[in-house]
Amino acid sequence: MQITISPHLQSTYKLIQNAFPKGIESQSYLPLLALLSEEMSDRNLAEVVAYYSGKDYSVVLNDVYRVQSIDIPAPEAIAHLKERLLLCGYEQWLEEG
Repeated sequence: MQITISPHLQSTYKLIQNAFPKGIESQSYLPLLALLSEEMSDRNLAEVVAYYSGKDYSVVLNDVYRVQSIDIPAPEAIAHLKERLLLCGYEQWLEEG
């Protein structure tokens, strides 16, 4: 499948695709938003996750806001997700930013 997302978001899309080749599991969704929101703008994060997951952009954007305020994932869940992303090129992705 050809990626038709903005060029500046393609590396993030590929990182998510490598970490979640069968889609983002529900238990990983909020920790993923929390972790990546530390490195990305809310709107860019919502755009790439909405594109990958097929969810509506406004729903994802509200979820991004939610994990930053009222529904903050447990630190252990974020750490576990970070370990998974490290195996999929997270450090290289960070260096690109």
